[in-house]
Amino acid sequence: MSEINALDARQRRMRSLDIIRVHNTTSEDFVFWSDKLGVAPKKTIVPKAQKDIGKGRGNNDLPRYLAQRFTKKLIEQIITKRANQQLKDIRDRDRRLPRGERLQSEETEVVRTNDTITWEDLFPKIWLGVIEKYGGEDIFDPGDGMPEVTGNSLQDTMENLGIADKPYVKPEITKK
Repeated sequence: MSEINALDARQRRMRSLDIIRVHNTTSEDFVFWSDKLGVAPKKTIVPKAQKDIGKGRGNNDLPRYLAQRFTKKLIEQIITKRANQQLKDIRDRDRRLPRGERLQSEETEVVRTNDTITWEDLFPKIWLGVIEKYGGEDIFDPGDGMPEVTGNSLQDTMENLGIADKPYVKPEITKK
């Protein structure tokens, strides 16, 4: 491996261990298992939006690689739930149409999991920001170049919105 590739791999590894604050917008705890940093799988929970585990309601701090996994799974889960509801509504609305026309409206009106507008809407609500950088302050800044489309909805959204490395800002609480 060349020196440049080794340096890049080291920086990517260090960046993957940044601590990110994420938010669960659903009314169910999000549980997943990870074994990247050890032999035995470790259970990780992001609490439901109404539950506080010390980091705010529905919030948890995760390494970047787990935060990316959580964000992708949660956004896909939300979009799939919306799509199922839309499909049900379309089938109820168009039940008397011929099958071909009904399938055409189902094909064009139902939201897909690769819909960039939905991803850009949901991503900032789930990915709250960087709490702690593992390798110091030298995080790659993508700059103002053309947005790159890789086909990976999470990666495209993170890089194109430019908020993947924004620091977490604690919201101000207003008392009445």
